[in-house]
Amino acid sequence: MKIQAGWSVAKLFWLCLLWAAAQSVWAASEAAVVTSLTGTVSAQKPDGKVRVLAKDSALMSDEIIMTGKDSTVRLRFSDGSLTTLRPATRLVIEDYHYAEGSPEKDSAVLNLLKGGMRVLSGAIGKRGNQDAYKAKTVTATIGIRGTDYALLLCEKPEGERGSNCASLDVPENLRSEGAPTEGLFFTVFDGVILLANNVSQTLFPVGKSGYVGDANTAPLELPRDPGLGREFPAFGNLPGIMNPFGGAQAACLVH
Repeated sequence: MKIQAGWSVAKLFWLCLLWAAAQSVWAASEAAVVTSLTGTVSAQKPDGKVRVLAKDSALMSDEIIMTGKDSTVRLRFSDGSLTTLRPATRLVIEDYHYAEGSPEKDSAVLNLLKGGMRVLSGAIGKRGNQDAYKAKTVTATIGIRGTDYALLLCEKPEGERGSNCASLDVPENLRSEGAPTEGLFFTVFDGVILLANNVSQTLFPVGKSGYVGDANTAPLELPRDPGLGREFPAFGNLPGIMNPFGGAQAACLVH
């Protein structure tokens, strides 16, 4: 290896240390990375600036991830958790901190403003404070106990007919004008979730599904999964798994 004039081995050594330190700071502040996407997916920074995401795009705490009408995205968070967002979804990474050597500082607060997501939880919430992870919605806050779960906020899009949940199979008492009524539908595929709002705290174990209309209404247990397993197929654990919304996935999940 050639060393430029004026440079010593010691200077190069310290330069390498500074570069490694900078990389470490960046990695510590990075919340998630895009592993695959379809269509148009963007992120809005706290200052209002919007950028279009691509495979391997990094996401930071305080950013809002937005999927287009026919778009989807899969994220891998630094603690190993996976999150899939369906079309027309808005998700805020309100607070995120994960450092492998500091479990007492763990924090993951996601806020689902619109649409739906499926989550396979990672290290946060499992290795210390089980309440370090929270998924917030307008109707309730979800805590985990080592979990694979899906959430879908049903609403009638402004200026459009029908509902973004038209394909769900729900009981007649949860239908309005032929479509699922507005509110949060959820299913637990593995583990347990704790659903809490202004009036109740309820545990839903694996295999259970439910609905909650608003923050001041207790959740209802449903007789079966209303279709979230179909909307959000299971996560794979090997490179080259199928895209959750059809077709071969182009991106490996391992980084």
